[in-house]
Amino acid sequence: MDESKKDDVISKLVQEIGKKGEEIPQKYMIKNDVISPAIDASTNLWEETLLIDFDLISTGSSSAHQDELSKLHSAFKNWGCFQVINHGMTSLFLDELIDVSRQFFALPLEEKLMYSVMEDVYNDRLFLTVYPEDQRKLQFCPQKPQKFSEILHEFLLNLRMMFEVILKAMARSLELREDCFLKDHGERGLLETRFAFYPPCSRPDKVYGVRPHSDRSFVSMVLPDKNVPESLHILKDDKWFYVPVIPGALVVVLGDLAEAMSNGVFKSVIHRVMTNLERERHSVSAFYTPEPEDDVGPINELISVNQPELYKKLSMKIYDQLFLETFSQDIRVLDALIIKH
Repeated sequence: MDESKKDDVISKLVQEIGKKGEEIPQKYMIKNDVISPAIDASTNLWEETLLIDFDLISTGSSSAHQDELSKLHSAFKNWGCFQVINHGMTSLFLDELIDVSRQFFALPLEEKLMYSVMEDVYNDRLFLTVYPEDQRKLQFCPQKPQKFSEILHEFLLNLRMMFEVILKAMARSLELREDCFLKDHGERGLLETRFAFYPPCSRPDKVYGVRPHSDRSFVSMVLPDKNVPESLHILKDDKWFYVPVIPGALVVVLGDLAEAMSNGVFKSVIHRVMTNLERERHSVSAFYTPEPEDDVGPINELISVNQPELYKKLSMKIYDQLFLETFSQDIRVLDALIIKH
């Protein structure tokens, strides 16, 4: 990397801004007033309504299985998210996953510059496509820390299994054939991971870690940093709610594609990530999307006289272009796809 390009990249690393104690650039600051506060939801919401037992949605036709499917359906219809437990990954493994992220971002600057990606958000990121295998770019997979590849591989195996089970459960909860979402995603649906580092921020009242948005994915999963709770917020009825850190749980977030394909039955959730005055934060996220060549839109079985088609069908390539355009305008891509009847 030539020196001028390297200097430009370094200037975008928020980790370096934090280390040097520099004034936060205006591009990260919200323009009007300060960030609106979030509130605590009732304990029952996260311990009962929005807590899904993975074992119970995986198999069987017992009453407990049906009850859990109903909970999943309600969570995605009313909140666009839930937390999942008993998914097969131990708390120790999830701690290791956060730890390799922490070790990566603690590497010397020269080593990180080969991999990390920066955007106009107040965090540094490492994006990796992990499936399909021929889409992996191994030159962008960090060689340090030493256990990074091993931990990532184990995470991938668990993610693929979890996404398959969740997509089947979503279909069953809608009384559709269980493979309908998987079939529409194709065998080469993309699975991407994002490791993110949020440094301490001197103006958490004016700077988002990630500004309010809904995901471009079908469904996403987030492993938050238990050392910095109350950083992830979701929007419901014009109010922001904390997403608490539940030991051993992953946060499952519904994306715009799932709302479109369910013809509006399920709702994608607008969420944001906050900065912290004193503590750095790490998170690991995974995103599942259809094959790049696919068309996306409402499932035919969910279109009826009583529930007409709500969103236009379009190719993933056009969808991605629209997403980038609307994200920069702080609006949802789905708002640009609504069919007026």
